[in-house]
Amino acid sequence: MKMRCIMLTAADFDQLGFWEDATPEENITVYGMDFGTDYIMLTDDLGKTPLDAKKFIVVAAYDDADCFLWGVELKNFAALKELCAQYAPGSAELFQALKEYKLPKKK
Repeated sequence: MKMRCIMLTAADFDQLGFWEDATPEENITVYGMDFGTDYIMLTDDLGKTPLDAKKFIVVAAYDDADCFLWGVELKNFAALKELCAQYAPGSAELFQALKEYKLPKKK
C-alpha cells in the first residue's frame, strides 16, 4: 500500500512562526525564522521547498553575514511542530533544540 503525501502549505509554517521567502535563483520557496542575528531556513532533503509533511525537513542555520553555521535533518513536519510547541519562535532555546535534534533510531 502506498503512503499518501500530506501536502504542506505556507500557512502550516506561518502557524509555527516561520516567514516565507522566494529564491529566484533556485526558483523555490523557503521558510525561515530569525534568532537575533542568526536565522534558519528550511528545505526538503533535496534542497527544494518542503511540501510533504511525512518527509525529512532540513534545517540550515546562518549568521548575519549569511555564513553557514550548522545543519540538521528533522524526521518530518511533526517533529518540527513538536519542537516549536515546546519553545517560543525565535528563542535561543528553540535554536539550541533544533541544533541538538537527533533523528530517531531505526528499528
